[in-house]
Amino acid sequence: MSGIRRRRSYALSIAAAATLLLFPAVSATAQAAEIPAPAAAPAAKAVEYKVPSTAKARAAEYWTPERMAKAVPAEPKGRKAAPAPQQPTGKPTTGSDPVLGKAVAPDGFRATVSATQVVGKVFFTGSDGKDYVCSGSAVNSTNKNMVFTAGHCVHGGPGQSWNSNWQFVPYYDHGSRPYGTWWAETLVAFNGWTNDGNFGYDLGIVITSPNSNGELVNAVGGMGLQWNQSKDRYVTAMGYPQAAPFDGQWQYFCAATSSQRSWWTTDQIKIPCNMTGGSSGGPWIYGKDDGVYYSGWVNGVNSNVDNRDNPTEMRSPYFAGWVGDAFNTYSSY
Repeated sequence: MSGIRRRRSYALSIAAAATLLLFPAVSATAQAAEIPAPAAAPAAKAVEYKVPSTAKARAAEYWTPERMAKAVPAEPKGRKAAPAPQQPTGKPTTGSDPVLGKAVAPDGFRATVSATQVVGKVFFTGSDGKDYVCSGSAVNSTNKNMVFTAGHCVHGGPGQSWNSNWQFVPYYDHGSRPYGTWWAETLVAFNGWTNDGNFGYDLGIVITSPNSNGELVNAVGGMGLQWNQSKDRYVTAMGYPQAAPFDGQWQYFCAATSSQRSWWTTDQIKIPCNMTGGSSGGPWIYGKDDGVYYSGWVNGVNSNVDNRDNPTEMRSPYFAGWVGDAFNTYSSY
């Protein structure tokens, strides 16, 4: 399908029990037993992988329409941890303000519209050689080339390696790529995820290379970023759920007030949501008072759910100071 079709509102019923949930999280029975929490400093340390210069052309050639259609939602192999929930590690901070790109439609993105060109679909090959999908969003930074997603969308977690053939397609729409494709130059994850599989650190940051349309944010716009904010905020979670009953071809969202996950869980906040696998990495957007969410701030990402087959709850790492530190480090990459 070519061109940009008129936007459609696919808002799911949040009044019903479940609202949108990102990635199919590991079910309670599948998760490992509780483990001691890793030390806070090492867990929050960013680690990076520089993608070989030849990988961009290889990924562009690799992702044929047939491979993109066959890619499946990745299932994060994380585990529970049981320290006290993390608290803000500084003052509430706005790291970047949203910007409008030349491609953003004049009417913007509002809560009643379930699509925006700053959100897109992610494709990658895992360390097991299989092809997977996630979601992500363009975030305004100094070099206009940053994508936020889930940690398991860039690295497989304990005992696994960095994902390859990584690409971001903003506003992916039933196979079409109306704004083009951006490929990874640097993948960033955190020790809490890569070493320990701790969902409280399941965040990925990707620095993309310019394509024929230039830098990502200059082409499609980008959301701002905030951290150390209240855990109780009205947010809109977005993504491309692909596991049944969805098909991964279009954006969906859930909107609800977030809250701290159970007392024994580390560093996660939650909202009611029924989005399934494939939505992982999609943004939790805190909007301006005027409700224009395309110009809002990312304050979380879809990470895992309460039940992979019948989710009712979406979870995100809590964005404390470690997120701001990483943003400031990679903003100029």
